Amino acid sequence: MKKVDIASLLPLIRAQQRVMLFTHLQPDGDAIGSVLALDLLLKRLGKETIVLCQDPVPENLRFLPGWEQVKSAADFEEMGLDAPDALGISVDASDFARLGNVGPYFKACRMTIKIDHHATNEQFAQANYVDESVAASGVLIGRLYEAFDEPVTRDAALYLYTALSTDTGNFSHGKMTEEFFTQMASCMRAGLPIVEASRILHLVKHPKFIKLLTRALDSLTYHAQGRLTTTLLRGSDFESLDDDMEYAEGIVNFGLNIRGVEMTFLATQTPEGVKFSLRCLPPHDVSKAAAHFGGGGHVLAAGCTIDQPFDKAVSLMREHLEKALG
Repeated sequence: MKKVDIASLLPLIRAQQRVMLFTHLQPDGDAIGSVLALDLLLKRLGKETIVLCQDPVPENLRFLPGWEQVKSAADFEEMGLDAPDALGISVDASDFARLGNVGPYFKACRMTIKIDHHATNEQFAQANYVDESVAASGVLIGRLYEAFDEPVTRDAALYLYTALSTDTGNFSHGKMTEEFFTQMASCMRAGLPIVEASRILHLVKHPKFIKLLTRALDSLTYHAQGRLTTTLLRGSDFESLDDDMEYAEGIVNFGLNIRGVEMTFLATQTPEGVKFSLRCLPPHDVSKAAAHFGGGGHVLAAGCTIDQPFDKAVSLMREHLEKALG
C-alpha cells in the first residue's frame, strides 16, 4: 500500500496482459469518462480488458461510445472469468467501500493500482497514484495518454471531456489549471463535438429529473441568515418514478446557486439511510462535514449517508453545517 508517481505505473501496466478496470458505485461523469478513456488506451496497448461497476451507467452518459462495455458483478460471473492473473485498476474511487459489490474482484487481482484525485482518500491498492491537486480523475488518465505517447482520438476526447466537464460543473468550479486546459485543447484537436456533448451533459434533462427538481424546490428552506439552504427528497417523492434515484443527480446545485447562499445540502431518503449531497463556495469545505459522518469527497462537493430516521438525520447535518458556517 504505497503512493506512487506516474512513472512507476508504466512498468506495472506493461507487465500484465489482462487488466480489470473498476470504478465506484453510482458512477458519475468523471467515473465513467475516466474508466472508458483508460480502457480505450489499454486496448490500444494490446491489453485484454474488462470494466466493472456495481451500478449501471446513468442514462445521460449513454451517448458515450462503448458505454455497454461497463459490466456488473452478475455479468462477470456469467462470463466465467477469474481475477487472480489480472492487473486490477480502480479509477475515481476514494475508498474501497465505494467499489461496492465488485470490490472483491479487485482484491483478488494479482496486482492492484488505484488512480484517484479525491482529497479524502483511502489508499487501498498495492500502488496508489493519487493527486488531489487536479480537478478530475480524467486529468490523471490524460497524463497516462501522454506518458504512453498515445494520441487522444475522438472517442477518447469525448470520454476525457465528460470527466473534466462534469467534475467541474461545466467549468464553473474546481482546480482548473493550465494542464487542465492543455488537455482540453488536445480534445478539441481530436475533433471533440463540444457543443453537442455539452448540451447532452449539462442542459438536456430527463422528465423524471424535472419532477424531482419540482419536489425538491418545494422543500427549499433557508437557514443561518440565508447562508445555508436545504432541499429534501423523501421516499414518497420517488414512488411515481419507479424509484429512479439517479435522476436526482445535480439537483443539489440549485440550492447553492442563489444569491447570498454559501452552503447547501440535498437530503435523499434511501433504503440504506439518508444520503446527503453537500455543496459550498470558497472558503468553506464540505468534505470535512462529509468525513464527520463517514463520507468524503471534494472541498466544494462531497457526500455521505447517515443511518438515522429522515428528520433526525436532516437535523444533524443542518446543525453541523450551521456550526461550520460560524
